[in-house]
Amino acid sequence: MALGALLILFIILTVVSILTIGLLFLVKDPQINNIVFFVTAVLGIVISYLAFTSLPGNFIVSRMAAGFFGLLTVIGVVMKFMQRAALAKLFVSASIVLGMLQLFFF
Repeated sequence: MALGALLILFIILTVVSILTIGLLFLVKDPQINNIVFFVTAVLGIVISYLAFTSLPGNFIVSRMAAGFFGLLTVIGVVMKFMQRAALAKLFVSASIVLGMLQLFFF
């Protein structure tokens, strides 16, 4: 039963990730794009947190990688405030994609 719930969680995370990354690059309205960006950034932090906490304590390198993926989201948010929107979108998207890959495969 628990593995079924985990599968549903992963499917929901994957669909929401693909949807938010797609909207991040396709929406042209600046206000809606800012909302989508910060939703995507929060999703990146959540995915990084899930990847970090799902690993045992002695998997130090993997936990550091998960923390680095969360740091990519923070760097993306800082870039957004520095008026570098394209670079910010790239960092946040990379954080989500790498975090999802870590959750699924490592």
